[in-house]
Amino acid sequence: MVIGYLSVKKIDGKHIGGILVVDKRGIPVEFKYTDPVVPTELQKILYGSSLETYLHADIIATSLLGKLENNPIVILTDHPDLVEVDKRILLVSESTERVENTKEIGEGEYLIPFQGRAIRIVSKEKPSQEVLEKIKEISEELDIMEPFERLDRALRYV
Repeated sequence: MVIGYLSVKKIDGKHIGGILVVDKRGIPVEFKYTDPVVPTELQKILYGSSLETYLHADIIATSLLGKLENNPIVILTDHPDLVEVDKRILLVSESTERVENTKEIGEGEYLIPFQGRAIRIVSKEKPSQEVLEKIKEISEELDIMEPFERLDRALRYV
């Protein structure tokens, strides 16, 4: 079983994305990234305020998912625009709330126990109970947020 971490960044006016796939121990099994995308002045004019959403979701994330060799049961992201790209993508963030068990807090929103507090999950479609259990299981084995730090450093490095 593998889990994916998908992120996009705007660094020095360039948009770049990456996906890191790790096993249940957090060991990398796959890493893909895009070349930096620099929008033209015409694209900036035509797309206006929707440019970043278009670049991040439709161009970068879609391209990365198409290149994956592994099939993660779930793909976690730290970027809200990416949730719409694929039903496996879940937005994840740390929460200050404490929960003992997985708790639905709204449509497509869940709190999952994590190291004495909780992580908040937001999904496009309701994830299966199996997926929620796998996330809980993985979060008991490793810091489920830490691979985002590695992915961020890797994207800044490349």
